[in-house]
Amino acid sequence: MKELPIVNMPPTPSKPMLDVAVGPHYRIGTGLAAIYQRWIIALIPAIGASLYFFGPASLRIFCLCISFSLAIDFIAEKIAPSRDLTSNWSSISLALLLAFMLPINAPVWLIFLGCFFMVIIGKKFFGGVGAYPAQPAIFAVAILQLSWPTRMDNTGALHAFDWPVTMIEPLRLLKSMGASAESQYHWVDLLLGRQVAGTADGMVLFILLGGVFLLLMREIQWQLPLGFILGLLVTATILHTTNPETIASPMFYLLSGGTMFMAFFLITDNTISPVNKLPQFLYGLLAGVLLMLIRGYSKHADGIIYAVLLANLCSPLLDMIKPKVKGAKDV
Repeated sequence: MKELPIVNMPPTPSKPMLDVAVGPHYRIGTGLAAIYQRWIIALIPAIGASLYFFGPASLRIFCLCISFSLAIDFIAEKIAPSRDLTSNWSSISLALLLAFMLPINAPVWLIFLGCFFMVIIGKKFFGGVGAYPAQPAIFAVAILQLSWPTRMDNTGALHAFDWPVTMIEPLRLLKSMGASAESQYHWVDLLLGRQVAGTADGMVLFILLGGVFLLLMREIQWQLPLGFILGLLVTATILHTTNPETIASPMFYLLSGGTMFMAFFLITDNTISPVNKLPQFLYGLLAGVLLMLIRGYSKHADGIIYAVLLANLCSPLLDMIKPKVKGAKDV
């Protein structure tokens, strides 16, 4: 039997080999928990203002929303395990967003149903963070408003409070009185949150502080709130110029209701907002225009719920606008 020749193997190179592992190779080390913790920190100024104005009634809403959301998320994770873990803090962040939009006297069963719709249908059903097509807190509030509109009445919720403000939502009074309703409110009161709204979504200045924090921490992109504010102000200016008796000034719409809350905390959700810069600006612009058209021509007083949901539907289409590749030929 013929003996096979001995093959000498090439020597092992002294220098390290090129790493051809699947990208990305760059790791910044920021997890979902850290991201949502920063969102919660950004909400603290408005939460503090709500506690200052409403005391235990406000604390009750926040505590119940957090407790119900965590419990529902934990049970859902045990029944149907997924990558959307309870420990990623997303349910706490969403619970606070939901609490901001609930009336101050919301009953326990309404809060529970809102948390159930938000966590199970709005988030878990679609695969959790990174997969849902609509903002879960907005989705839950939309169901509550359509199913129990009298229970979601912010004006009725504050009748028991001795609060030295005009005890009706600014945008609701605008629907009945026309542009003359603007004279019933001072812009400083609107800015400081002394207006009838949800538990905390009307704390304009404090929401703005939280939004600036998120911008500085680079958790949200400036194109989104800028496009939204420009879209709302330009549309409001055009409508006010053409119909000054019915449409109030642009600043009144900017400071009333949940406008700033929508600008910095609702349309900026990383899951449902576009990825690229130009689509982000257009997305914010579209959301601002939609909100102003709903407020100006529909029976809905505020309209942030429907403006956000409609903008969410357009997000995948806007993300088809992609930047051109530089430095490549025939692309």
